Amino acid sequence: MLKKILNTLFTKFFFSGINFLILIIVSHMLGTDGKGEQAIISFNIYISTLVLTLIGNSTLIYLTPQKDFSSLFFPSLIWIIICSICIALFVGWEPKLIVIIAFFCALSEINYYILMGKEKIILGNWVKIIICSSNIIIIGALSLLNIFNDVIYYVYSMLIAHFLGFLYGFIVLRKEYFNLHFLTWDQLVENFKLLFSLGFVKQIGSIAQTFSYRISFYFLASYCSKSIVGIYSNACSIGEAVMLFGTSLALVQYSTLSNTKQQDIGMDLTLKLTRANTIFTFFALLILCILPAKFWVLAFGPGFEDVGIMLRLLAVGIMLLSCSSNFTQYFASKGNFIISALASVVGFVITLILSFCLIPRYGINGAAITACISYSVTFLIELIYFIKWKREKR
Repeated sequence: MLKKILNTLFTKFFFSGINFLILIIVSHMLGTDGKGEQAIISFNIYISTLVLTLIGNSTLIYLTPQKDFSSLFFPSLIWIIICSICIALFVGWEPKLIVIIAFFCALSEINYYILMGKEKIILGNWVKIIICSSNIIIIGALSLLNIFNDVIYYVYSMLIAHFLGFLYGFIVLRKEYFNLHFLTWDQLVENFKLLFSLGFVKQIGSIAQTFSYRISFYFLASYCSKSIVGIYSNACSIGEAVMLFGTSLALVQYSTLSNTKQQDIGMDLTLKLTRANTIFTFFALLILCILPAKFWVLAFGPGFEDVGIMLRLLAVGIMLLSCSSNFTQYFASKGNFIISALASVVGFVITLILSFCLIPRYGINGAAITACISYSVTFLIELIYFIKWKREKR
């Protein structure tokens, strides 16, 4: 398992490093306004992907050891196609590109989660590596040619990157794809119900959590400006990069526990990984919080000096949310997606209420305070349920 953890950590940090480079390039090339627009586009792509993977999401890790590939793939594919068509009917040409990106991203996610469910973690991680590597190569090349002067080029790079990610996953899983067999109507309905019953609850939690992360972008764009969104989005991206260590541990934890039925091992492993997560996240945030404003201006360009202030306001919430990822994956490995979904929904409701109250009055500081409170509540709910489960299993 150590090899899998190290490989996943390498992948996540590589992914984080590439995203940080993209953050720097976009910030320098497009400025605070362009970065704000890019952040909103990225959020729209992610939300579209969450809708498209309402049933073909990380629950596939849990179901892969129990089901054959066809039983999981066809219901997921049908849902992706239907949702893509429905979304595309209501948007213009440029947003349609976002739907196409989400389409290939969703297919890549299916390949990724199937590989994780088969405990082929290293091969699965390469799906992510292909996507982020392709993205930075395209953006970097356009920047060197001095062509990267509009956010639409970011959209094009995302489209190509996610297509290549899907293509790689298809090649790795070619035996499964070439041996696909059509399901009877009863089989299709049965598997769709199973995927929907698990995936819907799981994805509602993911959507709620994502809105907790990003709904403030819309409030800031409405009450402040896209420039403010650019500053705040950079701080959020850095915070999420710190959380990659914890999510890497949690992902391997999920894959491992989904293939074991021993309760004591699951809880002990969860506690050990949570401790490691807490220690790393604390020191990483400590370093980031003491960096001077000049560092952020040097990193992102003029106008981004307040990124450090945002990180200080977000720090406690980021650390607690990172730790909650271990509890989330423990519950998921046991087939219980309701607890984490409940915690995320509560966090989203708090975000929505406080955003209306704080952002119009305090602007970007209000958004950071709102996020910190929301993340803390999400963590506390999952911690309480984990302690309750631990006592019941004694």
